[in-house]
Amino acid sequence: MMKLYGIPISPFVRKTRVALELKGLVYEMINIYPGTKTPEYLAISPLGKIPALEDGNTIICDSNVIIEYLEEKYPSIAVRPSNLADRAKSRWLEEYAGSMLFGPCAGNIFMECLTKPFKTNKVTDDEVVKHSIDSLLPPLFNYIESQLPKEGFIFGEMGIVDISVATAIINATYADFEVDNIRWPKLANHLNIVKNHPVVAKCMHTEEPMIAALIKDRSERLD
Repeated sequence: MMKLYGIPISPFVRKTRVALELKGLVYEMINIYPGTKTPEYLAISPLGKIPALEDGNTIICDSNVIIEYLEEKYPSIAVRPSNLADRAKSRWLEEYAGSMLFGPCAGNIFMECLTKPFKTNKVTDDEVVKHSIDSLLPPLFNYIESQLPKEGFIFGEMGIVDISVATAIINATYADFEVDNIRWPKLANHLNIVKNHPVVAKCMHTEEPMIAALIKDRSERLD
């Protein structure tokens, strides 16, 4: 059985889990926190990053590389479109969302509001959160809005590009962030249908205990 190393609330682990689930592949989740530097984990992921995938004697690090591997080794259920140009566009949007949305959504909103106080006992820097919402995200959301269809998934069926666009935003929503559905109606609708897809809902369900603990900790600090 394949082993996936990481924690469920990581945007990149979530993306990888959705790929595995869409393909109907069986795997075991091994909880490893980002930045783990034990000799055992560094032997698997030399940078200490998550996710990492172990498939028999094969070990792959980085969510994008893992998905490429899964697409090539297990092609019967694809998570990218069959058309060459669409596959290229899918890869581009995956890269754009992963590299551009993680910082403001997951780093500056989710981590600043929930994981930083929990792990370091430091208060949230509200200016960091506000700067992300007011300045960093609007141009990124404008571009993504321009790339989305009026309704439905990006290439007709749920694919890896859809969770790639949504996954960091999902983390921000755990910290009470909402996509403005007047300003970015297509993005707001896309996020909603991705979150409600059975595979994504299943993955998010397993995140609930950890998110509940973070929210409880935040509530107690605010009291």
